[in-house]
Amino acid sequence: MQKKEKNRKTNGTGRKIKRVLITGISGSGGSYLAEFIVENNPEVELHGLGRWHSTTVTDNLKAVKNKLTLHECDLLDFSSILRVLEKSKPDAIFHLASHANVRASFETPLSVINNNVMGTANLFEAVRAAKIDPLIQLCSTSEVYGIVDPKLCSY
Repeated sequence: MQKKEKNRKTNGTGRKIKRVLITGISGSGGSYLAEFIVENNPEVELHGLGRWHSTTVTDNLKAVKNKLTLHECDLLDFSSILRVLEKSKPDAIFHLASHANVRASFETPLSVINNNVMGTANLFEAVRAAKIDPLIQLCSTSEVYGIVDPKLCSY
């Protein structure tokens, strides 16, 4: 019983998670994850990235707004990501930010690819430049990449 409690506090990784950063926190997945963290790990300091100048960024965050430090940031702007990482110093990053709109991916494919790929690359590069070593969970959906044929995957 005692071992289970120890693993829960370190999330089974051996790392103590004190600060969490969620990219895409204002989306449905990000806001549900924020609520889960606040309810189940109230000792964790929660940070989130919202798009610059978004008028809807806090609509999904009413349940956690008093327990959240929200940073305006564009993942395509390296310096803004670096600033957020240097301020928040996260022990874990949940990367949920992406364009996941199927119609948009057909209408403006290069914009969607640029946002999803370069935004992720900028995040990873900013982590390296900030000289931090967080646990990073990259979250995605088939809405972004389509259905993957398991026969084509090498595990």
